[in-house]
Amino acid sequence: MTFRDKHWRHVILIALFVFTGLGLFLATWRRALGPWFPVVQDVHEFGGIIYGIALVGWGARFFPISPGKYRPGYARWGYFWLVCLVVTGAGLLVGPSWTRSIATVGHAMAATGFIIWALWHLLTRLPYRKIRRIAPQEGWGIRVNRRRFLRWGIASLAAIPAASALPTLLKMVGGRLTPSFHATSIAGALPGFTPYTVTGSYPHLERASYRLTLEGLGPTQTFNWTQLTQGRALKKTINFRCVTGWVVPDVKVEGLDLVDFLARHGWTGDRRQEWVTFYSGDGVYTETMNVQELRQYRPMLAWGFDGKPLPISQGYPVRLLVPNMYGYKSIKWLVRIRVGPTSVPGYWEQLGYPQDAYYGSYDGI
Repeated sequence: MTFRDKHWRHVILIALFVFTGLGLFLATWRRALGPWFPVVQDVHEFGGIIYGIALVGWGARFFPISPGKYRPGYARWGYFWLVCLVVTGAGLLVGPSWTRSIATVGHAMAATGFIIWALWHLLTRLPYRKIRRIAPQEGWGIRVNRRRFLRWGIASLAAIPAASALPTLLKMVGGRLTPSFHATSIAGALPGFTPYTVTGSYPHLERASYRLTLEGLGPTQTFNWTQLTQGRALKKTINFRCVTGWVVPDVKVEGLDLVDFLARHGWTGDRRQEWVTFYSGDGVYTETMNVQELRQYRPMLAWGFDGKPLPISQGYPVRLLVPNMYGYKSIKWLVRIRVGPTSVPGYWEQLGYPQDAYYGSYDGI
């Protein structure tokens, strides 16, 4: 197989992994994927494993390294970033929570580095070549190869989404490496956490005007920040786990026990009150739990992580937090709770995710 054949084979394969990875990471892409999200995740994970085995196992035979035609540094840096992605990606799938947390940061950094390298490689290998001077009066000229120009034109168009994702990747990496707990900071992301949102933005909720509405237990009840947080707060230490593989260990959470809160305001858990639905201040995200899940997992109405107020990216001022369930159950920016006799599937449940999201329930890796 020639270098050119190898090169374009890898361009196609790597583009597949880049685009499926962006589909898992970017809010607008996740929303557009809808029920195809689990399929894209499986393609990214299983395909990445197979590609990584070939990349590490066969090395130079599998990866395109030009025999002196281009500067070898290009290929070496590309190979380096890809190996980093493979190693950190594997670290997201196996091992204890503390190694997965390191792998989360490493995978994001490797993805950022690879995209920057790929864009630089694309810009510096433009499809032109100089014509040798035939006569003094002719000077130098540029000749464009049509086939090569079309290939690089297609590659340039394909690179636009990756380039547009760079600011979000850099923000995420910065938020993980530099703790930022400021409650109104858009970029604030607790170390290790990925600031997911299904709307692409964060709702602006302030404590002074915050209201939590409780419906279905007689007349509608509304609680302001002071009423909600009065009394002794509950503190727990949990591991926060996402279906995409990353884990944040030993998170110290402060808030209220949800079951106790509901019971104080008329909830008994009988058949007329079997389901509890939660609504986010973003106007889109919802979640639901039944009485058995509530009593088994003991969710919290949380307003603090690690002794600090929630950043806005993590659900400020109040979010639901469900120990021992995947993170998509822990709805952020909680503004409304409705109790009733029937189930209303949550946002991700409508897209095929399991209702009882205990660790191991998701059929992905």
